[in-house]
Amino acid sequence: MAVISRSNLDERLAAFSTYETTPDEAFALFREAREAGRSVFWSDTLGGHYVFLDYADVKAAHIDWETYRSGPQVLRPLAERPRFPPIEYDPPEHTSWRKLFAEVLNPDTPRLHEAAVREDVEQLLDELAQRRHFDLQADFAEQVPLLALCHVIGFDKTKRGEVRRLTVELHAASGDPQKAAAAFQAFAEFGLKEVYARLEQPRDDFLTKLAHAQLDGRPLSPLELGATMNSLLNAGHGTTVSGLTSLLWEVLRSPAIRQRLIDDPSSIPAAVEESMRLHTPFFGIYRMTSKDVTVGGVDIPEGSSVLMMWAAANRDPKVFPNPDAFDLERDLSGNRLMTFGFGIHACMGQPMARMEMNVALAALLRRLPNIELVEPDAIKHEFAGSETALIKSLPARIR
Repeated sequence: MAVISRSNLDERLAAFSTYETTPDEAFALFREAREAGRSVFWSDTLGGHYVFLDYADVKAAHIDWETYRSGPQVLRPLAERPRFPPIEYDPPEHTSWRKLFAEVLNPDTPRLHEAAVREDVEQLLDELAQRRHFDLQADFAEQVPLLALCHVIGFDKTKRGEVRRLTVELHAASGDPQKAAAAFQAFAEFGLKEVYARLEQPRDDFLTKLAHAQLDGRPLSPLELGATMNSLLNAGHGTTVSGLTSLLWEVLRSPAIRQRLIDDPSSIPAAVEESMRLHTPFFGIYRMTSKDVTVGGVDIPEGSSVLMMWAAANRDPKVFPNPDAFDLERDLSGNRLMTFGFGIHACMGQPMARMEMNVALAALLRRLPNIELVEPDAIKHEFAGSETALIKSLPARIR
């Protein structure tokens, strides 16, 4: 085996960006950095930023929101767009935004919509059962969260194709500030149109509530409404699609795991959690330091961008032994996954995402126990703009 010099590692860390690599290459680089004692490193890309790899550092930074600020944005490079609520706001503004979002995303949301999600999943499986070949990503994993969003927010199901197109375009444009601003605007205009339609034709849904919502005693501006719809549609769809596709791949590529879950469906929640740990749909978000700090032996000046690498934290060997393996016996009860962030900015939609994945996998294994993947070993995760990692296609067939 060739010996890699420290200077060579420094060069590759300085050139790291999810826009210039693959998830597998990124994980290999993270392992190498940890082994060299580089759990915090500097990258010259995207305007320059530090990267936190270790679970403890990522968790501590999320708790300390006063030192690691959410503004101006949690993505890089920066784009000319309004901030995404509530994730790009800190208290006191964050508190008001989170209260607004809690009207649609709260602990009761999965219970209220689970029956509708089950019905959607069964209808999708009715269609797949009539076909011998299909793509589990496009024909199943893509559809489940889109249909769930329709129920939760109040969209007509006919709009789900447009939501998907706009989501893909928003992620793909994130590396180009001008394209990102244009994609944000297109998404905002779509969302605004839906909200304003409820002023004339109100319904019993969140879109109607949003049309009449107030923030700190005042109506939301058009820009704020557009940003709100961007946050709900983007976060509520893309990451769940990625998470569900990865889960299906992990389960179906292993006959032993698939059979165990068929025989014992009570193990499905454990499979969901382990898959979300191993295949974090969104690799991480950026913060901005409000003062000088020292982390992992590295001095970080005030005003620095820091990438909180959730995906690396979820594979920290100090917290998760044998971290690159899919292990149904892994005890995750004492380890809060970084898949959805942590602290006051933790994703409010995570209970809904978990419910969708549990329902979808359980129904698939019950209805189509003879399903198999076509060339499962050829499947690779890819970056699809910003920090999003996903499987773009998952061909399958019924034996």
